[in-house]
Amino acid sequence: MSPNPQTRPPEAAPVSVDTRNFGPLVVQPEQILEFRPGLLGFADHTRYVLIERPQDAPFLWLQSVEVPDLAFVVVDPVLFFPHYQPEQRPQVLKEVEAQSPAEVKVLVIVTIPPGRPQEMTVNLLGPLIINLRTRRGRQVVLEDQRLSHRQPLLPASPP
Repeated sequence: MSPNPQTRPPEAAPVSVDTRNFGPLVVQPEQILEFRPGLLGFADHTRYVLIERPQDAPFLWLQSVEVPDLAFVVVDPVLFFPHYQPEQRPQVLKEVEAQSPAEVKVLVIVTIPPGRPQEMTVNLLGPLIINLRTRRGRQVVLEDQRLSHRQPLLPASPP
């Protein structure tokens, strides 16, 4: 017996996303991440998509669905800082609808000074906590004095 098409939920239509860096993109609704409240300094912009390009690995792009010029370079901090484990507060896990810390992906925002990529830094004090199953994310502010919001990503070059 085939399912009744009148009782099946309609499939969500693909979403067109204009981007400055990648041109127009078409993404599926299940690829869109929602950050409520928005990222620090960008509270009005809550919907993003992660863009993975092989030529940029291990970096990803967190592209706003709403604003073509708003995109952040992000990276998994454990690739560069193996012992980095931000505190997973129960309230944050609840907000992203995660049952445990194992359900979330942690990313950090990368800052690349124009013309000086060797001086790039990451914000270890403000990680992004994302539940990829529910597509809910949250940027948290940590209080760990050992961490920096401008942590150099690469070792210092010799003079």
